[in-house]
Amino acid sequence: MILRAAISGKTQNASTADVSAIRDCVEVNLIGLVQTTTTFLPLLRASPQAVILNVSSGLASDTWLASNAPLLQAISYSTSKTAANSYTIALAQELKKEGIKVNAATPGVTSTKLNNYHPAGKKARQGAECLLPWALIDKSGPTCEYCCDALFETFILVLYRPNF
Repeated sequence: MILRAAISGKTQNASTADVSAIRDCVEVNLIGLVQTTTTFLPLLRASPQAVILNVSSGLASDTWLASNAPLLQAISYSTSKTAANSYTIALAQELKKEGIKVNAATPGVTSTKLNNYHPAGKKARQGAECLLPWALIDKSGPTCEYCCDALFETFILVLYRPNF
């Protein structure tokens, strides 16, 4: 099961954040993910090779966000997707004993409606192809992992820090 749905919310600063915008993102990006997962979990438990892949974002990586000056004030999006990563970790730990693989991965910047089809992003098909190996892992594959497209950080630095 690949969980990809997300909304980006509006660009805003943390100190003046619009709580309703954050709530909207949390509703879709976290609560929607939890509801979908719990709804499909009985079917996944019946599967001989269940995999849950939550599509994340580099903008949801605490490590990445803490190590770089704020480049894009996507407070609602980053906060909700970071919470989804936390849920993914908890779920992976819980389902590990049942053999269900749970991971998070980001295809990097991909031109979709989410980012107004940003011209510097990869095509949607390329983004999907980055996720396929994680969706098709077998019983011996990893769980509780986060995979990020290696080009993401370079891309975002060049895009938002042109003098880098």
